[in-house]
Amino acid sequence: MFRLLSDTEVALNELFVACRESIDHYHDAAELVGQSDIAKHFLDIANSRKLFLNRLASAIRELGDLPSVPDPDKEAGEMMLHHLGAALSSDYTNEALAQRIKTEEHILALVNAARKTEPNQSCTGLLNDLTSHIEDAINTLTTAI
Repeated sequence: MFRLLSDTEVALNELFVACRESIDHYHDAAELVGQSDIAKHFLDIANSRKLFLNRLASAIRELGDLPSVPDPDKEAGEMMLHHLGAALSSDYTNEALAQRIKTEEHILALVNAARKTEPNQSCTGLLNDLTSHIEDAINTLTTAI
């Protein structure tokens, strides 16, 4: 049986996938950077983000859908590019920080798109909490540069 997804379901699924991919990228970047304090920031953000995955998955299920999974080929290609960049760079730290900030801004744009779908009250609370988390992450990454 075919079922059309609501705008909110689509937006939350896109957000779920982006957050899940960002966790993997933070872990990968933590291994590639030379500075242990930056790697710790990356791991702290990734660990905090994991809590939002469960909340997003629950919100998606409450709407009657199942959370989507990231495209493994796309993610493997992105990781390969990061590894190549790290191998060619004498200090990959600034590039990794810039990539993570860009990703946070992208996720924030997805949150704002989800808000436009007029989600229910519990989803709105989740989006507010996720916005605060993302803004904190951007501030942490920006001050680390």
